[in-house]
Amino acid sequence: MDSLNCAALSSEALCDQSSFTNKLSWQPGAGPTCDPNIASYKIYYGRYQTDTLGLLTSVDTPTLKYDHSGLPTVAGCYYVTAISKRGLESLPSNRVCVDACPSLVLPNVFTPNGDGKNDVFQPLRCPRFVTSIGFVVYNRWGAKVYEGMGPTLAWDGKSLDGVDLPTGLYYYQATVSYAMLDKNAPPQIIKGWVQILREGVSAR
Repeated sequence: MDSLNCAALSSEALCDQSSFTNKLSWQPGAGPTCDPNIASYKIYYGRYQTDTLGLLTSVDTPTLKYDHSGLPTVAGCYYVTAISKRGLESLPSNRVCVDACPSLVLPNVFTPNGDGKNDVFQPLRCPRFVTSIGFVVYNRWGAKVYEGMGPTLAWDGKSLDGVDLPTGLYYYQATVSYAMLDKNAPPQIIKGWVQILREGVSAR
């Protein structure tokens, strides 16, 4: 199984995907201690790097590949064993792990004026492998004006009380968790600023 080359991924790669597939392939061992009479292979899987891998599925010979589909993330670990025609299971193959390539880019301006264009503050392009976003907004005097938490980010420019915030510069901190191989990976902290523009507010 090939790991993702995060540096080579374009900004649009894996965009708008919520389901992923890991493609596995292997070759039977050779040598005087290897039983050539293989009946099937067992595939073991663990979601996190520290997991004890459990049986995922088995495939009969001569199959030497398996597509693990319907995954919420590509992050995970695998190994394969061979089952002889006598029912004996081999030692595990090498353990192979693949990690996700997280990405989240936020804009610097939005226009919540009700015209249906750029009305919410949300990630640019496509976020990848995001599981949750905590989002806090402060005004220029350091007072907290908004706070939210969820699997996605779509702030409409309103305050904690549901009131439209005025045009101006605001500062935010986003605490972003990703579906990574490390179960205890710390969240990414993104600090920045955003300009709210309300010129030409549409009638409601």
